Amino acid sequence: MFYLIQKYRFVPEYTYASSMHWVVLFLCIVIGIIIVFQLFNIGLGKRQNIQSKYRYLILAIIFLLYNILNGLLPDDNFPGPKIIQYVITYAISILMCIYLVWYLYKEFNIKTPNTFFKIKNLIIILSLCFALLFIIPYYYTGSLDFARSLFLIFPTILSIVFIVYFFLVIKKKTKRDSYFKIQTNLGLSSIFSLVMLPALTYFGDFQPITHSIMTSSFFFVTIMEVNSYLYRLKNTYKLDQDIADLYGLTNRENEIVLQIIEGYSYKKIAENMFISYGTVRKHASNIFNKSNCSSRQELIDKVNK
Repeated sequence: MFYLIQKYRFVPEYTYASSMHWVVLFLCIVIGIIIVFQLFNIGLGKRQNIQSKYRYLILAIIFLLYNILNGLLPDDNFPGPKIIQYVITYAISILMCIYLVWYLYKEFNIKTPNTFFKIKNLIIILSLCFALLFIIPYYYTGSLDFARSLFLIFPTILSIVFIVYFFLVIKKKTKRDSYFKIQTNLGLSSIFSLVMLPALTYFGDFQPITHSIMTSSFFFVTIMEVNSYLYRLKNTYKLDQDIADLYGLTNRENEIVLQIIEGYSYKKIAENMFISYGTVRKHASNIFNKSNCSSRQELIDKVNK
């Protein structure tokens, strides 16, 4: 492995593999199967957490495009200047990184106080860096090695700072139950795999290693999704259709009623159901109106009867 890395790094002029490696092809097939499954999940499943399902679907599509484009390009048979192929492959890599960061921000409900790491600013910074430190130098020098080395200096430093920042932001979640510890560790593993992209790109594009490590960040997120689904099954209460029929409640309102009579606070219900505190209060207000109750205790007494 070390020999291959050295071979790809210290050649006089940087060259990509001429065709997609079988490992990358296998990753594309696996991600493709996941995409098909998620499409069925969205089309045939319940409409709950629909935005989260679409976010994950888009993430899977971006990782699939990353593996396909970086596995096939550049190609001498591709029409037009070769720099266009480099722009395409690097652009999809940058998009993949930014979208995954945004995805994890949403999953962990991170509202970053650091202006530098806001998604909008990350897009602007990395886009300018790519244009000024890669496209322009490569256009004038014709050397991919020089342009790549110049461009990767800033993203490498940025990635190191970001992994520290992300850890400090979400480490407090590990103080909660084991579920959140697992999610936190998976999120950190995903980010850690992702921030290795600049370093791996600097040493060369040895597809089996680079693509496997990068795609592992997506698989860590996939494990997060599965773990989240199992947690919902465990903590979402069975529906009592008699209550729903009596007061005309929706399924989501029914779930909240049954947790209210268990004595859970709105904050705890929000955590159990992966919705915001404000959303729970809004549902609770609708429940009180439909059941003609003015307080939690009155609702509990009425339901228990």
